[in-house]
Amino acid sequence: MNTANVLILDYSVDRSEAPLFRRWFPDHCASTSAYIYYGDSFPDPLEYSHVMHTGSSLSICAESDFLEEAEEIVRKCVAEDIPQMGVCYGHQLICMSLLDPSAIGKCANGLEIGWIDVEMIGSGLEIPGATPVSRVLQSHFDRVNKIPDTSEVIATNTHTDIQGFIDREKNLFSLQFHPEFTRADGNELFLKEARLLEDNGIDLTSVIDDGPSIEAGKVFFEYFLNTFRGRSDSGSQRHERSDR
Repeated sequence: MNTANVLILDYSVDRSEAPLFRRWFPDHCASTSAYIYYGDSFPDPLEYSHVMHTGSSLSICAESDFLEEAEEIVRKCVAEDIPQMGVCYGHQLICMSLLDPSAIGKCANGLEIGWIDVEMIGSGLEIPGATPVSRVLQSHFDRVNKIPDTSEVIATNTHTDIQGFIDREKNLFSLQFHPEFTRADGNELFLKEARLLEDNGIDLTSVIDDGPSIEAGKVFFEYFLNTFRGRSDSGSQRHERSDR
């Protein structure tokens, strides 16, 4: 795996996402976390080789004080050829930033939550460790409606058409589902959200008895860091890990 300096932009309301991302990085991969919801300023992405946009319990359809600047960061990274990965909220943010608000919206089928299958598709795409149908963690009310013309859908299911996409021209790798969770972490999340599942007619016991079919964090984070070589992968000053 290439040496990388990764900027994790954490949009979660409890500072939970960055640590879940970071634990999948190899030892030689440096990272800095900015907790945007808590008022951290956006670091200059030009100082990093890769930028990752996390999930959040916030809705992308709601106004947030940081959204305008977050969109500017997405566009700046594209302009400067800095690879970006988005997950759930981050996935939706990327598309809204590069297109317009009609690129995102509420899921027509309502809440998607649990360990749920996605079909991996895409011409000429091979993601080591992924299977044609991969069971992964889902937790979302919002979705992406459209992606840039240069992008290709790589994952889908009957609930949400665009479960993931890749854009080699714009250096984007983006997922609706959450690869950062292990089975234990995911079931802990579902137990905390027991009332939400109940209110939506979803049986909690059936959900926590299930689990992922692949080690999704290793599969998808490794693919992103290996496939998209960042501008600062070599010859640049490395950043130390930060848990601000």
